[in-house]
Amino acid sequence: MHQPTAFFVLLTALTLFACQKDEPRGAVPSIQFPIDVSAFENEANAIFEFPLVMDVSTNREVTVTYEVKPLTAAVGEDFIATAGSLVFPAGTASGTIEVEIVVDEFKEEDEQFRVVLTGSTNAVIAGGLQEAIGTIRNDDTAIQVTASGYDAANSYPGRELVWSDEFEGEQIDPQNWTYDLGASGWGNQELQNYTSSNENSYVAFGNLMIVAKENGAQYTSARLKSIGLQEFQFGRIDVRAVLPFGQGIWPAIWMLGGNFPSTGWPACGEIDIMELIGSNPSNIHGTVHYGNSYAQHQHTGGSRYLSNGQTFADEFHVFSIEWDEEGITWLLDDQPFFSVDNNVSGNQNYPFDNPFFFILNVAVGGQWPGYPNATTTFPQYMAVDYVRVYQ
Repeated sequence: MHQPTAFFVLLTALTLFACQKDEPRGAVPSIQFPIDVSAFENEANAIFEFPLVMDVSTNREVTVTYEVKPLTAAVGEDFIATAGSLVFPAGTASGTIEVEIVVDEFKEEDEQFRVVLTGSTNAVIAGGLQEAIGTIRNDDTAIQVTASGYDAANSYPGRELVWSDEFEGEQIDPQNWTYDLGASGWGNQELQNYTSSNENSYVAFGNLMIVAKENGAQYTSARLKSIGLQEFQFGRIDVRAVLPFGQGIWPAIWMLGGNFPSTGWPACGEIDIMELIGSNPSNIHGTVHYGNSYAQHQHTGGSRYLSNGQTFADEFHVFSIEWDEEGITWLLDDQPFFSVDNNVSGNQNYPFDNPFFFILNVAVGGQWPGYPNATTTFPQYMAVDYVRVYQ
């Protein structure tokens, strides 16, 4: 067999080089970054992948630098902001930038971030500085509640914690709470239909959520009560909550005498630990109602305002009463703001020396708060962190 001549070897090498289409002599690869990414925020999409491609492969290593920056999405809360380099090994023409998404269960608006190419070596970025947009789509239903705000003491001199609901379980405790149901107007021409649906009341992330929702001209909400389950006579009561806001929204944390089914209102007595009119979200009210009959109904109360434009929807506050044989004192974040003594009812029956039960609700509409209008947004919620009784 004849050995190949040097000419034949050289010819073969030239032919192979001429057939190489990956990177023409003198050409600089161009990097394309055309793909926006949109996906739901869930575990399956915890990593958003942004593909990059070069118009030709190269026999040199190519490096692209990039940064991930916020638009409407927040760094750390919605995605992890990074800056780094993507390397195309010699002979490859594609790569992927990965961005980690923060996955949670909270209902949010769709949010966006951007991935920006900031430079390259051994290649050019087509069109100069390029970027792709990541859209985090949201189909969660849980309402996100702030953790900030005032927190009560865990003990008080001369008192012991005799009962509490910390709402740490997976459902509302039936040993503590039952429901008022229906759409009767509740004596105040209210609009909501109270339900036991988990769309209107549920426990999540350590809070009891009472949610008022709108469906066209119809409204639903929840009213929980502890009648026959948890009733107390005297003590210090602390309730930590974030309150809703808006025209026609009416949250309340209150108590009725346990003899309500037999005596009726207002003879049973009513202690409003907290009420708020949603059109004035910086002001709470503490009130007692009494009277031997409906025709003789009277009430006495006081108010407390937050300063500097703060509202009770911004963060948690603790709404309290100190209640004993002598009378009742209302406190906001452990600061007294109103009191009544046991002569408040005058010549009528004084009902506030009997066991009382709790009621927690968010009403929509009524004679006192008025009715929702175009400025009112839904859903509105009251988040209750705990209810505690010390005696």
